[in-house]
Formats: sequence, structure tokens, C-alpha cells
Amino acid sequence: MNELCIGIVVRNRAYAVATRGTDNATNIIGFPGSPLGRETLRVFLAGQECPMRLAVAGDGAIGVALAISPTAQCNVYILDAEPEAHPARLASYASRAL
Repeated sequence: MNELCIGIVVRNRAYAVATRGTDNATNIIGFPGSPLGRETLRVFLAGQECPMRLAVAGDGAIGVALAISPTAQCNVYILDAEPEAHPARLASYASRAL
């Protein structure tokens, strides 16, 4: 798979983000839940040069996905967040989703 898979959990005014590339290595980063943090996350995603699969769960997941997802070459999955949702699990889900 040559797509970048990203899992985002929105909780407690923060974005926990996991990226999973073609080498299956997972990197976890965080962004504040402020408007500046959301814009920084949007710019981060827009700067990727490969197709993406984006799985988003948590507080206001639909609004967040619409605000940050690039429109070109991006599949977006909105998931119901479990209390123990982890961004790496969401990135893994994105890699398997059709």
C-alpha cells in the first residue's frame, strides 16, 4: 500500500495523531485542540504528497474531519470513539478499510 494512514482521536481539547506510512512504522504526535492547533494539523495533512486514509474519532469528529481533511486523494472514515480509543489503532483501521 502506498498510502499514508492517519488516525486522529479528538478528546479533551487535543488531537492525538498517529501516522502509519508504507513501512508500517507508526509515529504519534499531538496538536492542541485550539483553532491554531487545528489549522496546524490541517497544514500538516495538506503538505503530504501521497494519497491518505484518515480515520477520525472522538468529540466532534465529523466537524474536525471536514475542517482538516484535504479534498484530493483522501479517504475519510468517521468512527465512534471508545473510551480507550488510540490513534495508532485508528491508523491501523484506516490501512484495512475499503
